[in-house]
Amino acid sequence: MKRKAPSREQIYGPTGRKSFRSALCNLLDTMFPGQFGEDVTGLFADKLLALFKQFHPERKQIAVGQVVWSSVAVDDPPARGKTIENTRLVPVVLDLLTKADVDYVIRNGMTPAFRRRRIARLLKQAYRQKGVLSSPDIALMLGLSNPTVSRAIRTYEKENDTQLPRRGTIHDMGRSITHKAAICRKRLVDKMPTSRVASETNHDPEEVEYYVQCFQRVRLCLDNNMTTDEISLVTGHGKTTVQEYIDLHEEFYCLPSNNGGGHDRN
Repeated sequence: MKRKAPSREQIYGPTGRKSFRSALCNLLDTMFPGQFGEDVTGLFADKLLALFKQFHPERKQIAVGQVVWSSVAVDDPPARGKTIENTRLVPVVLDLLTKADVDYVIRNGMTPAFRRRRIARLLKQAYRQKGVLSSPDIALMLGLSNPTVSRAIRTYEKENDTQLPRRGTIHDMGRSITHKAAICRKRLVDKMPTSRVASETNHDPEEVEYYVQCFQRVRLCLDNNMTTDEISLVTGHGKTTVQEYIDLHEEFYCLPSNNGGGHDRN
């Protein structure tokens, strides 16, 4: 009986499948023999391949002066015992140096203001791409010390009456607590609408309302003469966070110049 000649797919198909995806499938089968079926292995390989492409964009997608940087996802805040390996990262494309930067230096030199505007741009660009950078990120990126970056950020925020979207403020980390004061002051004392506060502080409207509601809950507890420990238990906030809101309450409502009343706990 005459054998049926192999199809072109049988002849040439394997060559076309000699790809990075196939290598990933083989790696998974080798590392986890018998653990996954062919479909699951293929799906896992596709996910890994997509992640690789996300963090390694084609060169034509990156302009001169730009850099790809791994940032923490805006919607993945820290938690106790949570390491960076357990945190979702997103790659962001940042303008490390632009033609406008060069023109500025030609006109004005390497001034502190130039440094501040670059830092602010990098933080804002990452945030628009759903990522947040930390001060150490910026320090390593620009070859500066971490204290220098922190001072530059504080100066920029004071000069422009705004809050830059860095990880410390967006995720409530470390000593970056001034965003609470700015948000609550603009919303409650200055009576700004939520949308404007969100725009001026680089926060989402939902985040603005979250901080305002936290403040209001603490204020209600204070009206009921509760202690810091009791407020912490009732609200679920740590004592340090509770004390921050208590300090804000005293600043906003317990000063002699405030005609709106309030009560002094001293």
